[in-house]
Amino acid sequence: MIVYFLVRMLPQKEVEEMRKAVIVSHLTPEELKERMLASKDREQFQRWQVIFMMNTQKYRAEEVAELVGVSKGTVYQWIHLYNHKRPDALTLEGRGGRTGGLFTWEEEETLLSEISEKAMQGLVVIAHPIREYVERKLGRAVSKDYAYDLLHRHGWRKVSPRPEHPKVNKEEQEEFKKNSLSSWRPPLKASRKKIRGH
Repeated sequence: MIVYFLVRMLPQKEVEEMRKAVIVSHLTPEELKERMLASKDREQFQRWQVIFMMNTQKYRAEEVAELVGVSKGTVYQWIHLYNHKRPDALTLEGRGGRTGGLFTWEEEETLLSEISEKAMQGLVVIAHPIREYVERKLGRAVSKDYAYDLLHRHGWRKVSPRPEHPKVNKEEQEEFKKNSLSSWRPPLKASRKKIRGH
């Protein structure tokens, strides 16, 4: 209670100067330096650099934050991780990428090769049957977008059917248009009476 009273009486700047972050000695300074130098990216290097500097050079958190290029809060957060959750807590996990796929890349390729056989036979491949096929394979429902995402991931693209046959003969088409009836006419009423038997 007395310490609390004294801290309340001191100006904020003096309180911050009194507050010294203590680094628990999980690793020796040499081990810290090895981990810092073995870092694969900038953020991982900064984490180990903060712990190394706070442990060996005895800088204040504000000074380390300014030298490393992070906020003071980040310095305290990394110190807390190191002290309370052991050194491995500072190691960054892989981020991004495709981590939660329903199938592996190879399984998706196998699935698409089965579907491509139908496409080669001239059948139009659309997303709804692909989705149903995937759901049967998995034994559970998938989102509407899954089929589109699957096709996009593997470089499939939307191709609409051709508007005309590749072996079309334009002259024959024009001749047919000239000689055919311009409109359809229903059969005469007389033929209905013959059908009824009157």
